[in-house]
Amino acid sequence: MSDGVFKLTAKQDESLDYFTEHKIKNLMLYGGSRAAKTFIIIYIIFLRAAKVKSRHAIMRDKFNHAKRSIFLDTIPKMLAIAMPHLQAKENRSDWYYTLPNGSEIWVGGLDSKERTEKILGTEYSTMFFNETSQIDYSSVQIARTRLAEKNSLVKKCFYDSNPPPKTSWQYYVFEKKLDPVDNEPLENPEEYASFLMNPIDNLENIDDEYIKILKSMPEAEKNRFLYGLYSDESDGQAYYEFDRERHVKPVKQVPGTVFIWSDFNVDPHASAAFQFIDGKIKVFKEFFLRNSDTPKAVSAWEKAGLKGAIVIPDSTGKNRKTSGQSDFDIIKEAGFQIKSSHNPFVKDRVNNVNRCFKADLIEIDPCCKKTINDCEKVSWKDNKLDQKTDPMLTHMSDGLGYTCHNLLPQVKLDLTPKMSRR
Repeated sequence: MSDGVFKLTAKQDESLDYFTEHKIKNLMLYGGSRAAKTFIIIYIIFLRAAKVKSRHAIMRDKFNHAKRSIFLDTIPKMLAIAMPHLQAKENRSDWYYTLPNGSEIWVGGLDSKERTEKILGTEYSTMFFNETSQIDYSSVQIARTRLAEKNSLVKKCFYDSNPPPKTSWQYYVFEKKLDPVDNEPLENPEEYASFLMNPIDNLENIDDEYIKILKSMPEAEKNRFLYGLYSDESDGQAYYEFDRERHVKPVKQVPGTVFIWSDFNVDPHASAAFQFIDGKIKVFKEFFLRNSDTPKAVSAWEKAGLKGAIVIPDSTGKNRKTSGQSDFDIIKEAGFQIKSSHNPFVKDRVNNVNRCFKADLIEIDPCCKKTINDCEKVSWKDNKLDQKTDPMLTHMSDGLGYTCHNLLPQVKLDLTPKMSRR
């Protein structure tokens, strides 16, 4: 903004090449705080809406955040600065803007089922996921199914974020070009692009004192909010000794005893089959059953030809009841054996798994994608394993932890004073 005339910053102008490239269908703007990432995306959305009668959605994890930061703040500021003559009408009942050509720009949150269903009950030409580090990947995938409005606009998804850890789905999708669920290469990697924007690129619109505040932050916060860097993969990562190149390799079942680890849950019921050979845990097959129970898991094991295997369970299974029976009883009656165990303290369990990875005592077949996913992405949050950011995580690695505790326990020194004999 100069002498009352709107002008893009040099970095915003550079970003236009990414917005206008037809083959890029998913564009992530990431970087430090107040780099004008959200502003330029909303500017582009209104340009698209003004060009062709169309519908567009701007989503955040929580509606109240979207209402305050987007609908009542960024959009009015953008219109006043960049499009003062555009007669955009706001609707504060359903929270959308209407343009003179009939285009609509809806603002919503993913936390309200009723509001989300109302927004996602129609089709769009653009979807913008604001602050994606707060949105889980499954929600994004569901919302993206509504990117199907018929008109001349190229359908696009935009995303913005202060960089989260390298274990996040954003890093996997936009930097590694991998599907974060199964770790397979994206089908159309050329459709995904990311663009770095930092506060230093927006100095003409930021107070000097704000930059000083960012520079005075601790190193981790400064790297994220000033320099826009993804935090290192080991920051908060639970299984930091896991190395895909060392620990993921073809594992074939051979004649001999088969074990199954099992983490008892309904959604998901997670288990994996492995053998314990030459002091190593060799995982060759996994089972990840949604909305399931122990009888269904047992049936899946039987169909895989594993009847008679030794099950290393989450010890809570002896108390849990399915159809009036404990999970342990159901497993035994189906012809499987139970190896008695108890659940160790969580931190002891995780430390032991890291010890086993460091000593190369674990091999995981590439087909066991959920197990690999867990080992790469499970992290600590508030001194606990994070089970809320992605509720599908932790279950497979919990089972691996029970297994390592049972078969490869960490030797603890007995420091109790001994009475000497004379």
